[in-house]
Amino acid sequence: MPPSLSLRSRRHGAGMTLFEAVLALLLLAVCLVPAANALRGAIAAPLDNEAAARQLDCVSSRMETVLAEPYTRLLASAGELTKPSDYSTPAADGCPAVSVFITRYGNDKTGQLGANGNGEHLLYVGAELAAAGAANRFPLVTLVTR
Repeated sequence: MPPSLSLRSRRHGAGMTLFEAVLALLLLAVCLVPAANALRGAIAAPLDNEAAARQLDCVSSRMETVLAEPYTRLLASAGELTKPSDYSTPAADGCPAVSVFITRYGNDKTGQLGANGNGEHLLYVGAELAAAGAANRFPLVTLVTR
């Protein structure tokens, strides 16, 4: 192999051209923007998750309190599905306001739910955050029987 050919191939492969360096930096910049956005979201996620968990705890706690009531009291406070019951709570102790809905499980045309019109043996009980602008209201719903 002639020495001039060996020397030429070494010089040509010895480094990067300016175009290759700029292209590599451009690719890195394009990849780093989404990575930075992902890191920003990951840093904010624990605070958002903590608030959402607290709100869900408030709704589930209120639902458990309502479900611990005797059936006769729940039946007495049953109303329309669109109107919160007396079991609803205002914002207090770090919890937002929680709306509780109790209605007889009956005919849908009268503003009640279900198949049997005047049933007193099955109640629809729901709880959710009362804030109109809440991103996630955390609705919890169950049926209660005598």
